[in-house]
Formats: sequence, C-alpha cells, structure tokens
Amino acid sequence: MKSGLSGQTSLTRSEMDPSLVPSLPGAISAPRLAPYLRRYQGNTAMAIRLYMWNVEMSAAFWGPLCLFEVTLRNALHDAMRANRIDDWWNLKAVNLESREDRRIEAALDKLAFAGNVAPTPDDVVAATSLGLWVGLTGIGAARHPLYDYETNLWPTISSAFPNRGSWGRRQVHNKLNRVRVLRNRIAHHEPIFLQPHAQQRDLVIESIALLDADVAHFVASTHRIDDVLTSKQDSVANGVCRF
Repeated sequence: MKSGLSGQTSLTRSEMDPSLVPSLPGAISAPRLAPYLRRYQGNTAMAIRLYMWNVEMSAAFWGPLCLFEVTLRNALHDAMRANRIDDWWNLKAVNLESREDRRIEAALDKLAFAGNVAPTPDDVVAATSLGLWVGLTGIGAARHPLYDYETNLWPTISSAFPNRGSWGRRQVHNKLNRVRVLRNRIAHHEPIFLQPHAQQRDLVIESIALLDADVAHFVASTHRIDDVLTSKQDSVANGVCRF
C-alpha cells in the first residue's frame, strides 16, 4: 500500500523493519537511544527494534491507564462534591495542602491559556493532572490540624474505593502512586522495557478494581499487554513492528 509520501516504496506492516529506516536513530536522538544500545552492547539494529517495541508496549498500557485515570478522578470528584458544591476546591472548609492547590491552579491556568476563562467544574476536573487525585489520597501535612489528609480528607474520599476491603489510606495511596509513576514514564516516552510488565499489568487492573470491579473486569478481558509481551522476541530478532 502506498504511503502517499514522494519517493516512498510500498511496504506491508510486517516488512517495515524499523532498523532499516536510516533516519530513525537521529529522529529518536542519541541520548534516548543510549539505554537500548547498552541493552544490546551497541547493536544499533536491535536497539532500534527494542525502542519501537517499547513504544508498542507503552501503547498497550495506555488504554488501561486512561480508564484508571478517568475512573479515579471521577470517583474522587464525586466523593468530594457530595453534600457540597461541584467546585468543592473553592470551599473554605476544604483545606488542601499547597501542592494540591498548585495543581488546581495549573489546571485553571491551562484552561485560561486555551481561552476558557470561566470554566465549569467539569472543565476543571478534566484539565487536572493525575497527580492531584493521587495526592488527595496522600498524607498531606501529617498531624497538621487542617492539612492532615488522614483525618480531614480520607473519611470523605474513602467512599470512592468501595472494594478496598480492610485497606486504609496508606495502602490505597501506595498502590495508586505506583500506577502514577508508571503512567508518567509512559507519558514521557521513557524506557519501560525492563519493567515487570505482568506485575505492572496486574497493578493497574487491581487499582481500577479498588474503584469499580466491572471496569477492572472489562480491562482485564480486553487489554493487549500480554500479546505485546509475546511478540517481543519477534519484534527484536526479526524487526516485526506493530503499532
């Protein structure tokens, strides 16, 4: 099938070995390619193939991570606005530590820069970072009368995690924060090829299950992470690239 680019030859997906694209190492850049070259003792062809497999694995994780992030922020938003107002962050009775305040301000600034100077609460929630919502499950300022989240926020937001069993705030936060770290590595196109992918898969699904068992079951039934794991040898040894 023709690509539509002048001078390009016709290639099928299985024929397009990324190591045969001469400009790809420069497009990726030497610093970003370095960990992959170290993995294969300077073999550029295998490094390029591993890099592209890393992209494929990142893409496979992205769908589950998207559902995790959206489910988390909506569940926590619903818990925080219950018996309050939709823009609960503006209430004097809701005491957020400076880090969470800054994340809400960053969302408002992003909306204003895009021309939305009077955003609805839904607009603000959609513009917030994952860090805000994971941060709400953190400790805040420990033992502070206003900003200790254990005593001032957790009793409210714990309802967002109906399937947490006997877990408390700390256990929930630790699991969510591990997902946040993985999500940020993927969002910034960092290497994840050495990550324990099966454990990370389970981490994401288990984190969703804390919030909604049905969504977790859907993700567990439809993700393609295992397929990408199975394809690694073919991708690196033979240059089969799939997106």
